[in-house]
Amino acid sequence: MIPALAVYGIRKRFGPTHVLHGVDLAIEPGERHALIGPNGAGKSTLFNLIAGGARPNAGRIDLFGAEITRLAPAAIARRGLARSFQSTSVFARLSVFDNLRCAAMLAERRRMRWWQRFSGSRSVDAHAEQVLDAVGLSARGHVRAGTLSYAEQRALDLGIALAGGAHTLLLDEPTAGMNRAEAAHAIELIRATTAGRTLLMVEHDMDAVFALADRISVLVQGRVIATGTPAAIRADAAVRAAYLGDGLGGGLSGGLSGGFGKGAGA
Repeated sequence: MIPALAVYGIRKRFGPTHVLHGVDLAIEPGERHALIGPNGAGKSTLFNLIAGGARPNAGRIDLFGAEITRLAPAAIARRGLARSFQSTSVFARLSVFDNLRCAAMLAERRRMRWWQRFSGSRSVDAHAEQVLDAVGLSARGHVRAGTLSYAEQRALDLGIALAGGAHTLLLDEPTAGMNRAEAAHAIELIRATTAGRTLLMVEHDMDAVFALADRISVLVQGRVIATGTPAAIRADAAVRAAYLGDGLGGGLSGGLSGGFGKGAGA
């Protein structure tokens, strides 16, 4: 089976500083995959490379078998990959519904011939309404997006990706800044709305990681040191040693030992 998302031998340096050292990663279609690791491991850099925000110094990135290594972010998005950021990226002055409608409109325009685009507003509106309901914001559709709570804005971020027709999602710390109840709700929302889609997320909340991920990859000092199921990663001696060696015994390593809890830092 061709992976939905694959990186081969990815290397990245900033001046003399090497951040990624030959990273290999393959994510199957429909898989929910978590990328974890301590501060400075290179997780955000890898996300940025996959989404087209920067270019690797070496290696290749494929989306469903087609190379996207040197494509611009907009071109990658048009191929069905959407990225959320640690901070929300909604259009604050537009209504919640109009945020979703803009994303749905772009998706519809890609499917239509130019002469069909003027009659497509009903399907756009219907799709936006469907996503609005799916992310639990139906009662907030008329308000400006900038007035939403932080957790609601993260839900809207997810909705924008869904309305835009993305089949592969990169979620950067989707529960960061949330309390326990909000984080639990966010995870259930992600689980429900991304069924059948491919998901790669960076997350430090081990409750979220172990509740959502089918497989986990551990990135330490720019190298993937382990990939496996949540149970296998929890029991992996090399993973535990890497975290304990970085002085994280009270954080992520505690999560690996079964206590979970909020994770180890960015």
